[in-house]
Amino acid sequence: MVKVSVNKETCIACGVCWALVPDVFELDPNTGKTRIRTPYVTNDNDKVSEGNIPSELVDAVKNAANSCPTGSIIVE
Repeated sequence: MVKVSVNKETCIACGVCWALVPDVFELDPNTGKTRIRTPYVTNDNDKVSEGNIPSELVDAVKNAANSCPTGSIIVE
C-alpha cells in the first residue's frame, strides 16, 4: 500500500484527479474539495484527506498528482 494525501487548503476542486482516477478521488460535498474515496480513505477532515492505495493504482495516482494544477496531491 502507498500513502496518498490531498491538501484541501490548496485544492481548487478542478476535477482533474476525479477524471483521471475516479476509483480513488471524488468531490467532498461538505468542503467542496477533493477527498479520497472509500475503501482507500484512512483520514478525512476539512484540511486533508489521506488514504492508502494498492500498488496497481500508484501510476494512475502519480499521474493525477502530476496533473494537479496546485500540487495538492502527494504520493509517498
